[in-house]
Amino acid sequence: MHHRYHVPLARTVSLGRPPHELDRCAGAVTEGLQAALERMRPGVPARDVHAAFTRVIAQYGYTKASRIGYSIGIGYPPDWGEHTISLRPEETTVLQSGMALHVILGMWMDGWGYELSESVLLGDDGPERLAPLPQELVVKI
Repeated sequence: MHHRYHVPLARTVSLGRPPHELDRCAGAVTEGLQAALERMRPGVPARDVHAAFTRVIAQYGYTKASRIGYSIGIGYPPDWGEHTISLRPEETTVLQSGMALHVILGMWMDGWGYELSESVLLGDDGPERLAPLPQELVVKI
């Protein structure tokens, strides 16, 4: 956070060697995130970004019908979300240069979950990652 502007970020940590399915899910989500970010351009409907993500994870047998991101801005109570756009299947809002979004990819399974997120600023040439940290499952042995 800087002057009430927030850069939300999520990474998942495995304490010890991750189970195969968690590792597999992490790979699928990371690949899906890359597809979503590649599709995120000015003039593209928000639903197309969601579709790019879901196409990739479907190849691994996963689904995600809920939103995968939302607009962010200056922090004001009760949170930093601007509640103006969501990256969901039915969202028709067209992306514009200058939008700030939190792309949050939570996969919740029976007894476990995986989450990976990025905050981005959309420019004329696509998204700029605002916290360029590794996009991977963090393993602590």
